[in-house]
Amino acid sequence: MSNDRIIWPATMHHFALTSKDPNRLADWYIKALGFVSKEPYEGGWILKNAERNLIILPGYNGGVAFSAFAVTEEEQIYRIKAHVTDNGGKVKKFETPLFGDIAFATKDLDGNVFVFGSTEKSEKISQGLPGRLQHIVFATNRLPEQIGFYTNQLGFRKSDTVVDAGKNPTACFMRSDPEHHSLGLFRAETPRLDHFCFESRCWNDIRDWGDHFSELRIPIIWGAGRHGAGNNLFIFVEDPDGNKPEISAEIERLTFEQEPRIWPHEQRTLNLWGAAWMRS
Repeated sequence: MSNDRIIWPATMHHFALTSKDPNRLADWYIKALGFVSKEPYEGGWILKNAERNLIILPGYNGGVAFSAFAVTEEEQIYRIKAHVTDNGGKVKKFETPLFGDIAFATKDLDGNVFVFGSTEKSEKISQGLPGRLQHIVFATNRLPEQIGFYTNQLGFRKSDTVVDAGKNPTACFMRSDPEHHSLGLFRAETPRLDHFCFESRCWNDIRDWGDHFSELRIPIIWGAGRHGAGNNLFIFVEDPDGNKPEISAEIERLTFEQEPRIWPHEQRTLNLWGAAWMRS
């Protein structure tokens, strides 16, 4: 693996979902995920909590307009941009209301837009149940090529790869900081958003989120369980558009130098405790 710390460290900061009904979806996330600020933006909404930010824009249900990763120093933005262009990638200036004016974007092989930028440093006080935006996962019908794009073009580090009986990859989890994955990819027939995750602190937080969803009559559609790859606790729910937010806790932490591991394509890889949501 390359020792070039291209994006290390970078953390997922916000992303933009698209919806045919942004008002309904925004109200659901305020109620269900505890966003405390709602600001109008380009026909949709910016939702904020100190630990999590989400933009909802008009469009088709289940789309992702862009995913934004924050770095700690502005100089790092220029280094990432230079690396992408030096390796034949295309970049463009990108405006998002939650980043400064030197943010840029590039597209992966499926057309997913990834933005890199920085935020103003300020004291933040979270409200409600803990759950910072931590990772996003996409399905793709060109998994090996996408893995190559993210590791070579952007500098993500492979943490765990899942392979079938023929040693073909069926999933890959990649990190851009010490947490096990900030990005995941699953093999599927059609490219799409798979899920996104809010990381809490411990098992008691998972319990409290479960009670919160129960009070709102929002069923848990998968979990509680523990992922094999990543070793994190989890529960999943579903929003009105069919998107699947995950609440996670105790995600594994790895060093920059940690070599990737291989897992078999089986239910236990995705859930050490029982049944799994198998994508292929």
